[in-house]
Amino acid sequence: MPEITYAIGDVHGRADLLRPLLAAISNDAEARDSDPRVLFLGDIIDRGPWSRQAMDLVSDTLDRWPQSRLILGNHDAYFLDFMTAERVDETRYTKWLLRLGGYETLDSYGLVGDCGIAETAAKFRAGFPRHVQVLQEALPIVVDQRFAYVHAGIDPDQTIANQNPKDLMMIRDKFLEHDGPLPHIIVHGHTPTADRHPEFKPWRIGLDTGAYASGRLTCLAVSEDERNLQLLFSAAAAGSARVSKERVPDRPAPNRNTLP
Repeated sequence: MPEITYAIGDVHGRADLLRPLLAAISNDAEARDSDPRVLFLGDIIDRGPWSRQAMDLVSDTLDRWPQSRLILGNHDAYFLDFMTAERVDETRYTKWLLRLGGYETLDSYGLVGDCGIAETAAKFRAGFPRHVQVLQEALPIVVDQRFAYVHAGIDPDQTIANQNPKDLMMIRDKFLEHDGPLPHIIVHGHTPTADRHPEFKPWRIGLDTGAYASGRLTCLAVSEDERNLQLLFSAAAAGSARVSKERVPDRPAPNRNTLP
């Protein structure tokens, strides 16, 4: 494992928050003289105004620090499907455009116009092949010794190896309301926290602080031994974004007997 893993919650088109956060990570890495591993927890696009720019930042990060990974969020999966499928369900596509932030995504790519779905998708594939590749290579989950990183969560009734990919992207109540042990501490996004601060529970850490609406993007830094945690916040203020840090108290180790 790298010296530090940085898990970044749902970006949703807020490249203005992601850029300074990645700059802060880069400064930390240079001070330590080591390459970090950045794990994007998915939903890079939709809703916010700068999805294309956010995808540029993700792509550049994956190229710069090869241990870094994008974990596929449900919004990323919608976009990938619509832009690469041979046939698209127009009802789902319209819902994505009008209700889920897809219009803002296409606008950031300069693809809003009178074109149909097929022509729009063809223009996207031709103009942004690296983004297509990044989305296609995104992972459903990253598993370490103590922590596992995923977009939405896991099915508590299944082992890590038997998780349904759809659950990893979409699950809510069954995972969020589970109050027993899990095979790992699950670091996730997908469900915005009620107070727009990260949510710490005994077996999960929620990092979706509603960046697109709250102007607050959250990152969890995890040390190589997975014992020391730190929070990084990129928050909008007075037309710019500022990154702050906060130490997290040590957490107890999971019971190894619960591992699958």
